[in-house]
Amino acid sequence: MPISGKATTAMPVGLGAQISDFFSKLLNTADWPPRWHCGTWTDFHGWLYILSDVTIWASYFAIPVFLIRMLTKRTDIPFPKMIWIFIAFIVLCGTTHLVDAIIFWWPAYRLSALIRFFTAVVSAVAVYALYRVMPLILSLRTINELEREIKERKQAEEKLSQSHQQLKAFTHILSHNIRNHSSNISLLTSLVEPEQLDESNAELFDKITKVSRNLNHTLDDLAQAIRIRETYIAPESLSFDDVLNKVLEVLEPEIQGTDAKVNLNFKADSVLFPRLYMESILLNLLSNAIKYRNEDKIPDISLSTFKDDAGHVVLECSDNGLGIDLNLHSKKIFGLYKTFHVHKEAHGVGLFLIKTQVESQGGTISVESIEGEGTTFRIVFA
Repeated sequence: MPISGKATTAMPVGLGAQISDFFSKLLNTADWPPRWHCGTWTDFHGWLYILSDVTIWASYFAIPVFLIRMLTKRTDIPFPKMIWIFIAFIVLCGTTHLVDAIIFWWPAYRLSALIRFFTAVVSAVAVYALYRVMPLILSLRTINELEREIKERKQAEEKLSQSHQQLKAFTHILSHNIRNHSSNISLLTSLVEPEQLDESNAELFDKITKVSRNLNHTLDDLAQAIRIRETYIAPESLSFDDVLNKVLEVLEPEIQGTDAKVNLNFKADSVLFPRLYMESILLNLLSNAIKYRNEDKIPDISLSTFKDDAGHVVLECSDNGLGIDLNLHSKKIFGLYKTFHVHKEAHGVGLFLIKTQVESQGGTISVESIEGEGTTFRIVFA
């Protein structure tokens, strides 16, 4: 209602004209008196209103400051986008209260309406966003649940550590005791002269000698596995070319004897890893690729290195050999004394040692294979 004595301004009729008039006069306050002069305000009532609005505005602006500081200091806080939406919502709500207080002197009702519109839009967005993330929020574990889980994990780790220590002690004792008996058997067989035995005893003696030799090999493998798991070997910067050249020298007779092709593609030139382990890994991978070759094909072996998306160096060894039936052997492929093809030199130790050496340095090994077509081993270094 216009104030008595003040000229009445003609109102735009169409919606488009009203919108144009609204924005063209956004900061124009000529159409309204200050709120102090609109109605009957006592000083107490007016200042109670003003100070309350200003306090709300100050608080609404302080809360986002703390939230922004929290987001910048702790990047692991869940749902950061949701928090930013609420920061915008709180700032706009505070602004409506500030403008409401200012209107007592400066009646910018159009500006107030526009700010309230923005607040309404952001409020609706906040409601929708909260609706979307509510299932995720409700699925978060409570502090009590996390503390209970941590306690259970610690208890499990303690039990596992105790079991590991017991197993290690048992393995040492077993290895030591069997080694003594094995050494005695080897010593006794060395004292026997086979040519003095008759044919039947000579055959039996030969079997005893083989069993004794195999037992010693088994104990050596067991001791090596224990040594790898218990002994820390400091990694060093290795050149794949340097290590491979040494391994190829060792395998030169096998490579020439089978006309094997070894293709190299080292996109990652080096890696931080113990030299002794790397030589053993490459030797086992290449010798297995030659040993378990397809007799109808010339061995075609590929060694490649590269960096994955996480920046880890990856080594891949592929061949066109016999392959492995993963449906049958996938769970035991890296087990000790596990063999998958008949071969006189198959002992089932190489893959077990590779896995043990890789994991001792925090890496992982995986395999892909198609029976009759070939196998690919992938090692991801830590």
